[in-house]
Amino acid sequence: MATDKRILYLLTTQYAIEHLFDSSTDDEYSDEDEECMGVLNSIVLERHPRQVGYLNVISLYSDNDFFRLFRVTRCTFSYVLFYLQDQDCRSEITFHGGLLADKFNRTESSIWKAVGEFCNFMFKKQGDFIKWPTRQEIPAVSRQFRNKSRFPGVVSAVDGCHIPFHPKSPNKTPYRNYKKFHSFNVMAAALPNRSFSYVFCGFPGSVHDSTVFQNSSLFQKLETACNDLFDPRTYHTIADSAFGLKEWLVTSFKKINGQHLSQAKKLFNRKLSSTRMVIELIFGDLKNRFKRCTEINTSIERGVDIVVTCCVLHNICIQQGDLYYGGNLDPNDLHCNVNHADFRNNRVAERKRQVICESLQTRMPVIAFRRRRV
Repeated sequence: MATDKRILYLLTTQYAIEHLFDSSTDDEYSDEDEECMGVLNSIVLERHPRQVGYLNVISLYSDNDFFRLFRVTRCTFSYVLFYLQDQDCRSEITFHGGLLADKFNRTESSIWKAVGEFCNFMFKKQGDFIKWPTRQEIPAVSRQFRNKSRFPGVVSAVDGCHIPFHPKSPNKTPYRNYKKFHSFNVMAAALPNRSFSYVFCGFPGSVHDSTVFQNSSLFQKLETACNDLFDPRTYHTIADSAFGLKEWLVTSFKKINGQHLSQAKKLFNRKLSSTRMVIELIFGDLKNRFKRCTEINTSIERGVDIVVTCCVLHNICIQQGDLYYGGNLDPNDLHCNVNHADFRNNRVAERKRQVICESLQTRMPVIAFRRRRV
């Protein structure tokens, strides 16, 4: 890119000089000549003084300043750095710059390339940090979820959110969602400690969350081989009523033909909503810590790499005890449940949901619920 600018500068300079020298006298210097010189001046390569020795400055930052500027603690940063070294990241990526153009005396294009290569590398390594719990871990995860609102059998909370996006023509239409802005979807599953157990990213914003979920590898696994992950008679994921009810996916009750819900169903909905709130909290944490996730202004491929990398870094932060629940993100900026969909529930799933609803009313022990197979 820098070479192209230099070539353009030299060619334009040559043209300008030849054009101006065609004038025989100063009196013939015209408005066109002034315009030409203005264009020439506008493309002259800018030279900015670069900071030197910034690495030494970083070492003098307090822990609070380090966190404020880099959005992670020193401990988390060191962990990521050691991970990249252990994975021999440099063997897969050719670096052409530092981390920050102005701070480390590198061109902006070099930094932009380095950031892209890092995000692509972390996208490929996401499986090291975003993991579904094993069958041995499922009981403990379920207990942690149950401690929130006494809702039994939960192994994850599923939902989607939208990342505002600026696609280029002529491919804008699929990304225009129901709320009339362009976005792509992030479908995710959450654990009770506010970490991701699954991320599926990149579907156009016009597609409903439930459809995105049905196209995910997690859905296919749960639909065809759920027993490899957990026993659907006892355990389940949870979601709001925008998703289709399954034996392994319990959703809230919806009003039918405007009829009011019974007190039992209202209690069920409150407990389910309180339990699944963890997924929306995660999306809030993600967008508060990594402001880039509030708006993407690059290609869809690179945008997906950026968002998934942020999800990976979020999980690393959770693992390192680097918690960040601050920020002033408007709840509307989460962009959850943007589009509408309708579907039919199956009878097995309906029966299971009703059993859970009844158990919440009678405070039936979990062991009794398990005996009542559906």
